[in-house]
Amino acid sequence: MDRIKTALEKNKARKQHSLQGENRPVQKVQQINPHDEINYTQTKRLKIHKHVLVENRLIAANRSDPRATSFSLLRTQVLQAMRENNWVTLAITGPTPGVGKSLVAANLAISISLEVNQTVLLVDMDLRHPSLNKKFNFTPKFGLLNYLKGEVELPDLLVNPGFKRFVLLPGKGSTAEASELISSPRTVELIKELKTRYDSRIIIFDLPPLLHADDTMVFLPNVDATLLVVENGKNTKSDVQNSLRLLEGTNLIGTVLNKADEEIKDYY
Repeated sequence: MDRIKTALEKNKARKQHSLQGENRPVQKVQQINPHDEINYTQTKRLKIHKHVLVENRLIAANRSDPRATSFSLLRTQVLQAMRENNWVTLAITGPTPGVGKSLVAANLAISISLEVNQTVLLVDMDLRHPSLNKKFNFTPKFGLLNYLKGEVELPDLLVNPGFKRFVLLPGKGSTAEASELISSPRTVELIKELKTRYDSRIIIFDLPPLLHADDTMVFLPNVDATLLVVENGKNTKSDVQNSLRLLEGTNLIGTVLNKADEEIKDYY
């Protein structure tokens, strides 16, 4: 309970300073027309075989898989809430490790990218245990940690994982200084640049588990809304209650119950 209290206090304090401070102005690039063909000039492009996607349970684009419908419904509900409120950034987290939050984040991003009037950026914000690159079956040369340490710039990180209108910012490596880096001016600069680069883009941040460390609470003031993923049969009532306490004051747009009858169920 002390860890939860401490995280709540940190979150309250950081809300007053989120996205403030002296940072260089961000130049807005030309808006992409999502109906046109997108040419990735700086973003690395990947070719991922369909069997790899199936093996890694990335099924949102597979029309023959009935589970894809669940992600289509989730996409519709998420986009409706975000468009009604003019939100562009969404955090996805869970109470504890291993509940499937990264899988939900990846499938939701794929599903959003299938809309012709929408682009999506998926950011692996778990600086302790990044995993999104594994789901797309590649090893990045650089990751978000390299950027936050000032070793590379944003174009060195971006990857198109084979879906139009979808860009991935992967993670690589691990650090015990995750919460300090997440609250650094470099992170604030990154978020401002990502938010202003394209008008049609939804940005999804795959965050660490809420009850595992304070990284997520440090980061949440930077985003517009949050989606909580819990696992059926694994997360206890106490896990969910403590997570909801931590998310008080945030825009929680939904809770996804994962592994319920082998598909996701969303509750709003």
